[in-house]
Amino acid sequence: MTTTMPRIANNALMPEPKERHFKYAVGGAVVVEALLVLGLIWYGHSTPPVKAVKPKEHVIAVQMVTLPQPSPKVVPKPLPKPVPPKPVVHHVPPPPPRPHPKVVIPPKPASTPPAPPVKQVTPPKPVPMPAPKPVVTPPPAPPPMSAQQTASMMGRYVGMVRPIIQQSLRVPAELRAMGLSGKATVEFEISPSGQLLWAKIIKPSPLGAVNRAALAAIQKGGFPPFLKKMPKQNTVFQIDVKVGAGSN
Repeated sequence: MTTTMPRIANNALMPEPKERHFKYAVGGAVVVEALLVLGLIWYGHSTPPVKAVKPKEHVIAVQMVTLPQPSPKVVPKPLPKPVPPKPVVHHVPPPPPRPHPKVVIPPKPASTPPAPPVKQVTPPKPVPMPAPKPVVTPPPAPPPMSAQQTASMMGRYVGMVRPIIQQSLRVPAELRAMGLSGKATVEFEISPSGQLLWAKIIKPSPLGAVNRAALAAIQKGGFPPFLKKMPKQNTVFQIDVKVGAGSN
């Protein structure tokens, strides 16, 4: 019993002959393949590279040929129709007309027109001549006035205007209360009908109340028309107007 057991154990550890042959075959195949790969690598480095040959290019020559154009069709023109000749016409002159017998018509007797009636013409009536109008001679123009006469007439008119201005004058209460008075020179223009055209103060008083009262007295108007011998034109006058407690 003791001698058989160790042999069985050693047989179990030893490989079988089929497995050993398979391992040897696989190992040999691997070695051969490695040698082939190494040989291919060495051959590739030792041999020069093969140049690639380009394919030849084929050139095709093309020639353009112009074809002749077809000739136009010639249509034959129709022949003109023959014109028949015109017949010749012979003109035969007509026979001359026969002469007609002349008939003489006697002229009619000229009738005398009746005499026109005689109109009775009445003589025109005499037109009475207007009586001549009497010639009215304008009155002779008055001789021109001298400067002295004009000045005297103006003085007479100013003597008529001054009392009218004094009657229209109203003394302000402030001058009465303070016992003050003053004088202002007023210039104004009057038409021949006595109408006041304008008025203004040319020499004022230091007191404004005096100036206002003098101008108001003239602006009230009511002047008479010019005298007959005065010039009929607008005239400018200058009058000194006194305004104060004792003016009226």
